[in-house]
Amino acid sequence: MKKVKVIDIKDNFLYTLQATDNTTYKKNIEFIDININIGDIIYISNDVLKNKNIYTYGPIIEKNNPEDLIKIIHNNKDIYLQRYYG
Repeated sequence: MKKVKVIDIKDNFLYTLQATDNTTYKKNIEFIDININIGDIIYISNDVLKNKNIYTYGPIIEKNNPEDLIKIIHNNKDIYLQRYYG
Protein backbone atom coordinates (compact mmCIF):
# COMPACT_ATOMS: atom_id res chain seq x y z
CA MET A 1 0.00 0.00 0.00
CA LYS A 2 1.19 3.44 -0.88
CA LYS A 3 0.23 6.66 0.91
CA VAL A 4 -1.03 9.38 -1.42
CA LYS A 5 -2.65 12.76 -0.86
CA VAL A 6 -5.52 14.10 -2.97
CA ILE A 7 -4.23 17.34 -4.50
CA ASP A 8 -6.90 17.96 -7.16
CA ILE A 9 -10.34 16.68 -8.15
CA LYS A 10 -12.02 17.29 -11.52
CA ASP A 11 -15.57 16.25 -12.46
CA ASN A 12 -15.94 14.29 -9.18
CA PHE A 13 -13.98 11.30 -10.52
CA LEU A 14 -10.62 12.43 -11.91
CA TYR A 15 -8.22 12.56 -8.97
CA THR A 16 -4.68 13.87 -8.93
CA LEU A 17 -2.82 12.05 -6.18
CA GLN A 18 0.65 12.82 -4.86
CA ALA A 19 2.82 10.26 -3.07
CA THR A 20 5.23 11.11 -0.28
CA ASP A 21 8.08 10.85 -2.81
CA ASN A 22 6.30 13.59 -4.88
CA THR A 23 5.28 11.16 -7.64
CA THR A 24 1.96 12.32 -9.10
CA TYR A 25 -0.78 9.98 -10.34
CA LYS A 26 -3.98 10.81 -12.25
CA LYS A 27 -6.69 8.24 -11.55
CA ASN A 28 -10.32 7.82 -12.59
CA ILE A 29 -12.03 6.69 -9.38
CA GLU A 30 -15.66 6.66 -8.35
CA PHE A 31 -16.33 6.59 -4.61
CA ILE A 32 -19.72 5.32 -3.42
CA ASP A 33 -21.21 6.82 -0.23
CA ILE A 34 -18.28 9.16 0.48
CA ASN A 35 -17.22 12.57 -0.80
CA ILE A 36 -13.45 12.80 -1.04
CA ASN A 37 -11.87 16.20 -0.43
CA ILE A 38 -8.61 17.79 -1.49
CA GLY A 39 -6.14 17.04 1.28
CA ASP A 40 -7.58 13.61 2.13
CA ILE A 41 -5.05 10.79 2.48
CA ILE A 42 -5.53 7.46 0.68
CA TYR A 43 -3.60 4.25 1.24
CA ILE A 44 -3.90 2.32 -2.03
CA SER A 45 -2.25 -0.59 -3.83
CA ASN A 46 0.78 0.23 -5.98
CA ASP A 47 -0.76 -1.88 -8.76
CA VAL A 48 -3.87 0.33 -8.80
CA LEU A 49 -1.73 3.46 -9.00
CA LYS A 50 0.24 2.09 -11.97
CA ASN A 51 -2.79 0.73 -13.85
CA LYS A 52 -4.88 2.92 -16.18
CA ASN A 53 -8.23 1.30 -15.36
CA ILE A 54 -11.27 3.12 -14.01
CA TYR A 55 -11.98 2.10 -10.43
CA THR A 56 -15.04 2.11 -8.16
CA TYR A 57 -14.76 1.82 -4.38
CA GLY A 58 -17.52 1.58 -1.81
CA PRO A 59 -18.46 0.17 1.59
CA ILE A 60 -17.08 -3.25 2.49
CA ILE A 61 -19.74 -5.90 1.92
CA GLU A 62 -17.64 -9.09 1.76
CA LYS A 63 -14.18 -10.44 2.56
CA ASN A 64 -11.64 -9.38 -0.03
CA ASN A 65 -8.10 -9.71 -1.15
CA PRO A 66 -6.13 -7.03 0.77
CA GLU A 67 -5.19 -5.43 -2.57
CA ASP A 68 -8.90 -4.72 -3.15
CA LEU A 69 -9.13 -2.59 0.00
CA ILE A 70 -8.15 1.02 0.52
CA LYS A 71 -7.94 3.20 3.59
CA ILE A 72 -8.94 6.85 3.44
CA ILE A 73 -8.29 9.44 6.12
CA HIS A 74 -11.24 11.81 5.69
CA ASN A 75 -12.16 14.47 8.26
CA ASN A 76 -9.71 12.84 10.72
CA LYS A 77 -11.52 9.48 10.47
CA ASP A 78 -10.20 6.21 9.04
CA ILE A 79 -12.55 4.83 6.39
CA TYR A 80 -12.04 1.46 4.71
CA LEU A 81 -13.53 0.74 1.30
CA GLN A 82 -13.47 -2.22 -1.05
CA ARG A 83 -12.97 -2.23 -4.79
CA TYR A 84 -16.15 -3.00 -6.72
CA TYR A 85 -14.82 -2.43 -10.23
CA GLY A 86 -11.48 -2.01 -11.94
